[in-house]
Amino acid sequence: MLTSTRDARCRFGARQETEGVLQDVFSRQYGQLVRLARLRVGNAADAEDLVQDAFVAVQRAYGDREGEELRKLLFTTVRNLTVNYLKSGHVRQRRVSSEIGDIQDEVACGRGVTPERQLIDSQMLDIATAVMAALPERATEALRLHRYERLTYDEIAKRLSVSPRTVKRDIAGALAAIAEGLARAG
Repeated sequence: MLTSTRDARCRFGARQETEGVLQDVFSRQYGQLVRLARLRVGNAADAEDLVQDAFVAVQRAYGDREGEELRKLLFTTVRNLTVNYLKSGHVRQRRVSSEIGDIQDEVACGRGVTPERQLIDSQMLDIATAVMAALPERATEALRLHRYERLTYDEIAKRLSVSPRTVKRDIAGALAAIAEGLARAG
């Protein structure tokens, strides 16, 4: 019984010693760990959280390791946690939230689409439609297939039974005609 109590005290003392080593490594490397995480995730608060999570994970899993090994484990764990963070979609969620905030700012400031802008856009669309109606049917179809159905020149060429070079020329001609029509009107 005396031996088991002494062993328990030794293990407890060793555990406290390794936790002290880990605390020391953590406090010395904290700035570098946060910088690494911030560079990867782009947000200081999230970077600090990830570094703290790394510390807890290393303490739980590798509390019995030595100083230099703990340092390497901390950096590796921070790297892995940042990768997981980026994969998890937290960044996308924050980006969507900020985009919604930007939209609210525009609405609140009255910088949305004005009736004048709607009229101008409508007139430009009418001009483009009229120009397209005057184009050869093959050019109009090639432009439609390329822009709306996202087909490649080769795919369009097969559908229209022409060469890809002809498709490219037809699309370029159609776009030039539309641009010219809009420039004359504007």
